[in-house]
Amino acid sequence: MEYYKIDPHKPSRKAIKRAVQVLKQGGIIVYPTNTLYGLGVDVFNKKALDRLFVIKQRGPFMPVSLMVASLEQLTNLFGVVSKEQYEHFRKLLPGKFTVLVESRFKENLTYLSSGFTKAGGKAKVGFRVAELPVCKQLVLSLGSPVTSTSANLTGNPNARNVQEVVAQFGDRLDLILDAGPVPDIRGSTIIDFTKKPYLVLREGAVALDELKKRLPDVPFKTRKRYFQVTFICSGNICRSPMAMGILEEIISKTRFKDIVKVSSAGTLAMASGAAHPFAVEVAQKHGIDLSHHQARSVDDKIMRESDLIICLAVNHYESLREEYPQFKDKIVLLREWHRRSRLANPSIADPISHGMEFFEVTFDEIQKEIKRILPYVFSEAKKFMDYHEIKFND
Repeated sequence: MEYYKIDPHKPSRKAIKRAVQVLKQGGIIVYPTNTLYGLGVDVFNKKALDRLFVIKQRGPFMPVSLMVASLEQLTNLFGVVSKEQYEHFRKLLPGKFTVLVESRFKENLTYLSSGFTKAGGKAKVGFRVAELPVCKQLVLSLGSPVTSTSANLTGNPNARNVQEVVAQFGDRLDLILDAGPVPDIRGSTIIDFTKKPYLVLREGAVALDELKKRLPDVPFKTRKRYFQVTFICSGNICRSPMAMGILEEIISKTRFKDIVKVSSAGTLAMASGAAHPFAVEVAQKHGIDLSHHQARSVDDKIMRESDLIICLAVNHYESLREEYPQFKDKIVLLREWHRRSRLANPSIADPISHGMEFFEVTFDEIQKEIKRILPYVFSEAKKFMDYHEIKFND
C-alpha cells in the first residue's frame, strides 16, 4: 500500500499522477473530499467496482456516489436533468451535497446499474461535484469520474482520519492520500431529485435550514420510516383514543404492522390525563388496552410529523384546517373521507357526558367507519412506502 501526505488544496503532481496510475490499473485509493475520506475507483472499470463492493461489504444494489469534475460532465455521461433541476444544482454544487438523479446509461455503461438503486423501476446515480482541488485534479487527470463512497465498512462509523480507515480495511487498499483529520464526520447531505417533492435521504454536513435558504421556494421532504396516522377529537380522552386503539388492533394483524403507526390528540388545550373510564372499559371488552393512554393537545410537531390526520367531528376538521392551512391536504373527516354521498351529520358525537351505553354505541360507530376507510389508509400507506422506498418485512 502506497502512502502520500498531501495538502488537499495544493496536492503534489507526483501524488496525483501516481493515484491516477493506480486508478487506471483497477486499484482502490483513499482520498479526501470536502466532507469525509472517500474510496475511489475508476467507474468505467467493472472489476474495480466489484472489488470495491467486496471490500466495503456493500450489497450489489446499495448505491455508491460518484465524484465528477462538473455538472456538464455528469449530464454528458450519465443522465439528463431538467432545466429546473440544473438551476437547483447550480445553487448547491460544488458543495457538501450528494445528489441523486435518474440515470439513462449509455449502452456501454449498463453494468453500472449493479451499483445503483433501481427502486420503482428507476436506475439512479448519485453524484458529487468536486470542490477540493485534489478531487478535481484526480477526476480531470483520470478523464472520468471516480467513486466517492465513504471510506468505512458498511454499517461502521465514519472514519475521522486515515489511521481509522486503515484499521478497517488493512492492506486491501492500494494507495492513500492523507490530508489529515476530517473536520466533520457527518458526511454529505443526500437529496433524491428523482422524487416529487425532492426527498432528503440524509441530513449531513449541510443542515436542512441551510438547504432551505439556498432553495427557498423548493419543496423538500425528509426521509421517514413510518406512516403516521393521527386521530383528532376534542379532549383526547374519549373518541380519538378509541379510534387509535381500534386501528392499532387491526393494523397489528396485517403486513403494515411495522409500517403504520397510530396516535391521537385533542384540539382543546387541556392538562394531560387518562382516557375516560368508560372509553377504557368499552375498549377492554374488544381486547384493546387504553389504560396507559395520556391525553395531549395537537401542536405543530404533531401536525408536521403526521401523514394522515383523521378528525372525528366537523369542528375538529374545520379548526385544524383553519389553524394549520399548510397541512390541509392531509386532514380528513372520518365519516366523509372517500364517501360518495354527503351525510346530513358527518360528525361522531362526543360521549363525554353520557353513560356506558352511549360509549358502546360510539365505539361501534367508530369501528364501523375505520373498517370502511381501511383500504384507503392502506393505499395511502403504500404510496408512502413507494415514495420512501420502504419494503414489507416479510
